[in-house]
Amino acid sequence: MSDEAAIGGSGKSGQTLRDEMAFPERSDEEQAKRLLSGEAWQGFCRSLEAAGQHLLEFPTGETATPGELQAQAMKYVLGLTTGGILQALQLSDPDTPRIVRTPDSESKWGAENVDNQYLWCRVGPHAEYKVTGNKNNVFEALLETKDGYMQIGDDLVFDTLLLSDIQCEADGSFEILLSANKPEGFSGNFMHMPPGTQYWCVRQYFADWETEIPARFEIHRVDGEGVAPAPLTPARMAELLDEAGRWTLQTTKFWAEWIDQLRGDHKKGRLMAPKPFVGGARDIVYGNDWWSLDPDEAMIVEFEVPDARYWQLQLCDVWFRTMDWATRQTGLNHAQSYVHADGKVRFVIAHQDPGVQNWIDTSGHPEGMLQYRYIWTNNKPAPSVKIVPFEEIQSALPSDTPSFGNEARRASLAIRHRHLQRREPVT
Repeated sequence: MSDEAAIGGSGKSGQTLRDEMAFPERSDEEQAKRLLSGEAWQGFCRSLEAAGQHLLEFPTGETATPGELQAQAMKYVLGLTTGGILQALQLSDPDTPRIVRTPDSESKWGAENVDNQYLWCRVGPHAEYKVTGNKNNVFEALLETKDGYMQIGDDLVFDTLLLSDIQCEADGSFEILLSANKPEGFSGNFMHMPPGTQYWCVRQYFADWETEIPARFEIHRVDGEGVAPAPLTPARMAELLDEAGRWTLQTTKFWAEWIDQLRGDHKKGRLMAPKPFVGGARDIVYGNDWWSLDPDEAMIVEFEVPDARYWQLQLCDVWFRTMDWATRQTGLNHAQSYVHADGKVRFVIAHQDPGVQNWIDTSGHPEGMLQYRYIWTNNKPAPSVKIVPFEEIQSALPSDTPSFGNEARRASLAIRHRHLQRREPVT
């Protein structure tokens, strides 16, 4: 896209961010001593302690359950710790690649899309990898080779491939080659891994939560199967503990900076226009803003349906993570939303169910982040906002707005419950 990508929070990214977090240079001997003395482990634990304390000190309002947001903060940091530990375990070695889900429905970070399953795998341009799998019937998937996580300062995307563009067999099966250089005469599916590539990532998009099944992926290092990894040294384990602690603490602080910015810029009854963001995937524009509602208020968000393959709107909490999307309706996409006859979509954000299909449930939170996405879009319609008393919602909507009763709501929520099992299978 031609728009200059925005940077949220403090505005720091790339090398500037990496320099701030750089570890002191240490020899293997020094690192080994840190591990064997317990210093490396203690440093990891201190990072977790600092992350939890940072969240507990962060200013929040209250829900009807006193202390609920602080309880959610601790759940949040547990999820972040899970993500940090992944960096030291399954995502630590490009020679023995493992595909993992992060974030997921419980371990959340970075205002993840409620319609996405996120897969990460550690790779490197020194090797070649073969990805095999099957498309099944998922709406779409975006595959990327990249340098890493934007909150760590690694925000470059090197190559992208859409699942819909992949050459497949009649049964939906496929193979993809990941390599630093495309072999001469190669005509199959290929993704480039230039110097600096550290990860291969997949964002699977679900539109119809009732019927779609995730695509399946497996990855193997070419000529690497049957080869045992090198022994784990104390020096390497010290490095991994450092990286796990840094990932957890930095992720906590980075997204809190975005919250500070959004809160500070917040004007009730206004939403920012959509734009691309540094670290976001190509072909995505985001609308990021804050929301706040009194107990008897509702917010109606209206925009023209974009000329896009996919669009959605969702709520995030004060920790910059999506609210419970598996058991509550805290986000809706283009396939789930009711569009009025005038070509506009209207969402009602409220603490109680107003009896309309496009209700976005605040889960009782008084404030948080509102985010909408247009993907593979040819235009970027800006939304308008109205704040109305809850009892005036119906009069603020078009007269042809259909009602959505308790039975319909329960049926739609049941679809979300069942979808979670398919999106995050254990076998």
